[in-house]
Amino acid sequence: MRIISFNALLNLIIGERGVGKTYGLKSYVIKRFLNKHKQFAYIRRYDTDLEESVGRTTDNKFFEQVRSEFPNSTFKIAKSKKVRRLYIDGEICGYALPLSSADSLKSSTYENVDTIIYDEFMLKEGSSQHYLRNEPEIILDLIETIGRLRDVRVFCLGNAISSTSPLMSYFDLTLPYNTDIKMFKDNTIAVEYIRNEKYREVKKASRFGKLI
Repeated sequence: MRIISFNALLNLIIGERGVGKTYGLKSYVIKRFLNKHKQFAYIRRYDTDLEESVGRTTDNKFFEQVRSEFPNSTFKIAKSKKVRRLYIDGEICGYALPLSSADSLKSSTYENVDTIIYDEFMLKEGSSQHYLRNEPEIILDLIETIGRLRDVRVFCLGNAISSTSPLMSYFDLTLPYNTDIKMFKDNTIAVEYIRNEKYREVKKASRFGKLI
């Protein structure tokens, strides 16, 4: 993913559903663990979101999307209270955490985590879900809890269903309509807007694509 080369601390990646945002970051952090032994944290807003995207200890749903890319590795998930521990070849490679329980995680240590993925950070208008109260501050607190003043790179992934969110408003960020990546705050924040024209054409050619 090109945005990684910009070396920003906070990276917002926004694009159409199905263009590979989550897959690309999952592949990146798994390779980083296998090659550098660095761990990651995967964040969703609520525990119910994690249940849906990460799965229970028996189905390993988090890894299903990328399993074929790593045929020689074994994957496992173990849950303790709100935290799900993710394993590759018997070693902890990452943690899946609900943002809504961030306060209860402050006594935990994540000294080997250097990458955070916050998936589905944008909500569609009219959604039955709601942003957390003071969500940007909660995100920043969680980054500090994990990083402890270390540089931890954060990737916030969102579908192109809105032009803003509390996090974008907090830092006064805008979508980069005239380019694919735009930098903010002395190059510590990068915002990428992914356009996948090939995917658009394939979607338009489907019966459902023609319908909508």
